[in-house]
Amino acid sequence: MASWPDIAGLTTVGGRARLPRAPDVVVAGLSLALQGAAEGASHATLVERLVRSTRVERARAEGLFAWLPLSRVMGWTDAGVLAVAPGTDLPDLAIRYAAWFSTQPVPGDAADTVRDLVTRIGELAHEQASPSTEAAPTWAPKAGPEGVAAAATEAASDLPRRLAELLAHLDDAFLERGSHVRAALLALLAGQHVLLLGPPGTAKSLLARSLCQCFEGADYFEYLLSRFTHPDELFGPVSIPGLKAEDYRRLTDGFLPTASVAFLDEIFKANSAILNSLLTLINERVFHHGRHRDPVPLLGVIGASNELPDPEGGLGALFDRFLVRMPVPPLASPEAFLAVATGEVPAPSVPDALRISQADLDAVREAAARVVVPPGVRDALVKLWRTGQRLEWEVSDRRWRAALWLLKTGAAADGRDQLVPIDLLLLEPVLSPSPDRGSEVREAILEQLGTGAIPEHDLRAQWFLLGMDLVAPVPGDGEPLGHGGPWALRLDRRRRGLDRFLAHHRDAVQRLAADRGAVDDLAEQHLWLDRLPAQVLAKHIEASRDLAHILSQAEHYREELASPTAAAQALVERLPQTSKRMYGHGSVVQLELTGTTTKVGLTLAGERERLHRARHDGLVQPTTDDLDIPVLAVAPEAWLSWLQGASTVEELTASLPSWASRNVVTALGSVRRVLGEAAVPSPPSLRAP
Repeated sequence: MASWPDIAGLTTVGGRARLPRAPDVVVAGLSLALQGAAEGASHATLVERLVRSTRVERARAEGLFAWLPLSRVMGWTDAGVLAVAPGTDLPDLAIRYAAWFSTQPVPGDAADTVRDLVTRIGELAHEQASPSTEAAPTWAPKAGPEGVAAAATEAASDLPRRLAELLAHLDDAFLERGSHVRAALLALLAGQHVLLLGPPGTAKSLLARSLCQCFEGADYFEYLLSRFTHPDELFGPVSIPGLKAEDYRRLTDGFLPTASVAFLDEIFKANSAILNSLLTLINERVFHHGRHRDPVPLLGVIGASNELPDPEGGLGALFDRFLVRMPVPPLASPEAFLAVATGEVPAPSVPDALRISQADLDAVREAAARVVVPPGVRDALVKLWRTGQRLEWEVSDRRWRAALWLLKTGAAADGRDQLVPIDLLLLEPVLSPSPDRGSEVREAILEQLGTGAIPEHDLRAQWFLLGMDLVAPVPGDGEPLGHGGPWALRLDRRRRGLDRFLAHHRDAVQRLAADRGAVDDLAEQHLWLDRLPAQVLAKHIEASRDLAHILSQAEHYREELASPTAAAQALVERLPQTSKRMYGHGSVVQLELTGTTTKVGLTLAGERERLHRARHDGLVQPTTDDLDIPVLAVAPEAWLSWLQGASTVEELTASLPSWASRNVVTALGSVRRVLGEAAVPSPPSLRAP
């Protein structure tokens, strides 16, 4: 087996195996897929066969068989077995894989490797005999967008509605603090801790007291720490009767060990005696005093500080315990400033009917344990994890686990049974190592929020396949397009392929519109997102523009395929223009397509040039009649027949004078070489996405 390097983003993702790197393994896997479709084999069976026969890594085998639905001619049925469209053979499937592979974005230094690999895949596929697929179950691509998220089973409680009303009450009292209110309340629901970083007078303590009011029967504890703070001030005094009985214990009623929500101001200024006790209490929810190990009812600690902890101060463990870390800046808008300064903002109050009970907490956390993390979100999490390692975000494994629990809790409280990509936006205050790097984390998260409606580069791969008459089947037209034949048949076949492509394009447009609507609806109903970032909308706009560009190229191509005359004119237009101007002109013959306005000069290199050129010096340019070159008038149908090889160049140039034949024959030979002996115009190029 030849040694082939990995290609970042294709055969590996974030350093982990994704697809086979060797073309012989790819072809072996595709051949096994066709055989497995005839047998109705499962994914696990095919993976085991490929691993056993090629010794390839299991992850790469799984990735190859997971790619099959992107071929648009193979896929996994609801029964979990592989199915294939009628007429699909190994070369066809290999070309689809190569087309998809070659349209993926890769580092510039990997372009040659990609080209060599896909070329070798095509060669190997044609060398092997195509397995029979007559007994295979048929398959066609499923229409419609992938569901954003299935609605959770309707719960007996109306917690999502009450939470929405609760957040609305808090928004009225805390101007420009929508994201802080939501992140902190969600953290308390998930049993996590919050750190608010900002100058004095930004309503940090008021927010903490108001959040405590959101929970039914919750006890609140608040204290300003300093390096002189004594443990008795936080944990309660030592029991004198206990000491007399040789039982060391503290009287904790009314202190931190009995609080549901605690607000600790200037938390990083506490001394080591307090910090050591805090670590166990806030992480394990257990308070140690003497031989007693008392469980604490703590929902979460809200810490506040004007500055980050000293990196050399030994506070890293405590800093890591605060899952959500948010900067709290002063008010930014004039309207908010005037409302607060003039006392027009209502005092925060939580109606009793909207308070969160212990039963609500138990229900949310039980539902959170059942929330599913779909494959798309899993892949995005892995990419974020890799990015965090590369950029040194210093996110511990404990924080990642707690972060995922936070997302699951948010989905459960929102009435959903699985995560969706925009949930990842909640991770910005979790993953940011410091407030000044929040934008860096936000950009990394936004990179993972594709539209979700269109598999990346799928339409472009189909456009590439259009030039080989291998566009994927569509409902109602599942027969293979075929190869070869007279130019009239090939032109008709290309029109059918373009119709298929336009059907895929319409499906993509519908999926994009549905996805945009689903994202808008979800963002509007999402409890924990204050607003949807503009970049998410921008991705949909970019995708829409790309689809519009592809449609314009497809419509232009339809016009080129409309008739033999249009096709002949398009092929002439495909010839490259003369790249260098010499004295006089370089044309050796003037080609005229009869019945059209196409009149161009042809050079010995097979280039075309205009014979009516404007002068910049004011002099009169000679007319065509004054140019000493022969005129070759050809009917469009005859031009197509000659390009296909159905007639000879001598038959085409029979009317020309003998003195011009040699140069004209050379020029026409160059034309056929440049056009690749194609009698059907190739699809025009698409701009980069």
